[in-house]
Amino acid sequence: MNSNNLKKQKDKVLNSFKEKKFQEVIVDGENLLKERQNDAQLLFMLGLASINLQNFVGAENYFEKLILFKKSAENFYTLGNIQKKLKKFNQAVTSFEEAIKLNPNFSEAFNNLGSALKSLKKYDEAIINYKKSIKLNKNNVEACYNLASLYFLLEKYLEALDYYKKILNLNARHEEICEKYTICLFKTGNKNEIKDFAPKVITKYPGNRTLNNLLGQSLLALNFHKEGLSYIRKGAGFLQLDENGVNLLK
Repeated sequence: MNSNNLKKQKDKVLNSFKEKKFQEVIVDGENLLKERQNDAQLLFMLGLASINLQNFVGAENYFEKLILFKKSAENFYTLGNIQKKLKKFNQAVTSFEEAIKLNPNFSEAFNNLGSALKSLKKYDEAIINYKKSIKLNKNNVEACYNLASLYFLLEKYLEALDYYKKILNLNARHEEICEKYTICLFKTGNKNEIKDFAPKVITKYPGNRTLNNLLGQSLLALNFHKEGLSYIRKGAGFLQLDENGVNLLK
């Protein structure tokens, strides 16, 4: 294929990519790649087109080839994310570490490295990397959420509480976050804080059984019996009486 035809073919792939015609990018790009195997831009477009088509095996192949010619933090980071999708967590760890070597201030790479390590059940290492991500970007909600969730999984509710609070301070007040924050408050004995926090959240999520039940139990413990029972009923919970007082059966 002569140089003019190669340019026309490349322009066609570029236009298809801009127009998000990803299947056409793959078909035409593969043909062009036979002539331009070292074309980093072409490999990059083929990789992203494959990601958009949910073809992560193909995407991994393109980015592995791309890295041979263009080693950048962003390319290693993208490769790591693809490998995470493929559940190749050991390979993802290596890719994220390479990204961090090239860019030591790459907050998102530290966060995703933590997630890959968590999938390998290397929890202590995951925590270290989540914390590095947050240190580099204190507003990284995803890293705060991932760290809070890992502490919650490990039943370290006091530590989880700190990071759920950070998320709430960043105005990420999703139902799950509010619910887990309330559970952490309950597990750490902060019933007065539940009394102040939960009613506001229940206004937004009135059908959340966990919030209603935890508020109800906290109010009972604080001797607000009538109000407490009302919230427990809203939570569709059931009560039993024993020598320890009132318990909620879920």
